[in-house]
Amino acid sequence: MRLHPVLEAVFHAFDKAGVRWCLLRAPFDLGTPAGGDVDLLVDRTDVDNVYRILKLLDFMALPVSRSSIHPHFLHYHLPTENWIWLDIATELSFGPHYVLQTQAEKACLARCQRDDTVAVLAPDDAFWALLLHCMLDKGAIAKRHRARLQELVVEAHTDGPLGRVLHSVCPAGWTPEHMIECVVRSDWDALEHFAPSLTLSWMRRHAIGILQRFVRRGWWVLDDLLHVWQRRGLSVALLGPDGAGKSTLAAAIQHSFIFPVRLVYMGLTGGLLRYIAWLHIPGLVMLCRLLVFWGRYLRAQYHQVRGRVVVFDRYIYDAMVPHPERLNWLRRLSRKVDGHTCPGPDLVLVLDAPGDVMYGRKGEYTPAQLEDWRHHFLALQHHIPQLEIVDTTRAKEVVHADVINRIWQRYTARWNKF
Repeated sequence: MRLHPVLEAVFHAFDKAGVRWCLLRAPFDLGTPAGGDVDLLVDRTDVDNVYRILKLLDFMALPVSRSSIHPHFLHYHLPTENWIWLDIATELSFGPHYVLQTQAEKACLARCQRDDTVAVLAPDDAFWALLLHCMLDKGAIAKRHRARLQELVVEAHTDGPLGRVLHSVCPAGWTPEHMIECVVRSDWDALEHFAPSLTLSWMRRHAIGILQRFVRRGWWVLDDLLHVWQRRGLSVALLGPDGAGKSTLAAAIQHSFIFPVRLVYMGLTGGLLRYIAWLHIPGLVMLCRLLVFWGRYLRAQYHQVRGRVVVFDRYIYDAMVPHPERLNWLRRLSRKVDGHTCPGPDLVLVLDAPGDVMYGRKGEYTPAQLEDWRHHFLALQHHIPQLEIVDTTRAKEVVHADVINRIWQRYTARWNKF
């Protein structure tokens, strides 16, 4: 099995520390730049050891309760620009809020086998675990899983840990043998239609009622509320003169960052601001500009609360850089107010390139004017502590990976405080 070097290091460290683990499901893109979720089953008594090992390997535990049966860990590998996402399960449980518990974890871990350096479920257990995941968790058997199920079905039995559980919970008219026959015949529709009946029968046999589901869901909601600040998305402002590459970089971040990204324009012109200037009433113009800035800022805050990364294409800090025109005292005052209207973002990146390079990219203003603005943007690092300089004369791919890594490092620094 081809593995990413980071995963090889993780699995080796688990084995060296005596962690009882195995791979539950290998994503089709395992070890490629796209990454994919890597689902692992770990003995509950080894969870603290897992946290320790993954922290040493620069994985970040995403903000969920340590009592969760599915803690998540994330790592960004800069040399290969890969995201490595580990989903650690301590139970073989399925269905809504994982209430359908098999209690077969220890037995399946004891039966796991080796595929080179990777511990995997025994073929019988792998078949039932994948089939139940598709039917009860997803409600459908995806095409990418059908071929794997038909590979495993030749070694599927009904007397293993998961087969015995199914014998005890199948509704009348269905048996594990019948489910195996459906896979052999590729009768996926029958299995998908059977899934709701299996869920209901399982709940009845184990007395899983509405109250139990409500309590379990309630704990999840409470956990979400307790960790809302940790799950809050990061805000990043991209600064620089025209031609620095702000819009191109913002689009690249939105396309490739692991968390959802929203772009918010926070410049001093454009949008409603161009119409506000027509009012020609100084106090009213200033008030309306403040309302526009705060509207944009609050929209960004909404996205951050939802766990999204907000990338500001420009920011009100542009007001700290000289205007290309000569301004009267009123416009200078207004510009100064604009520059201090809203709180600063979590990370400010000044995209730096010589004036002649920026002129060659966009052809606006003169190289001398762009060079002057460049030095004013660089000088902001003396006033904004969260500001970093990014050299954009490098290849686009290198700049992109560097910026992704800087954003990720801000996340890890924040999460390490909790």
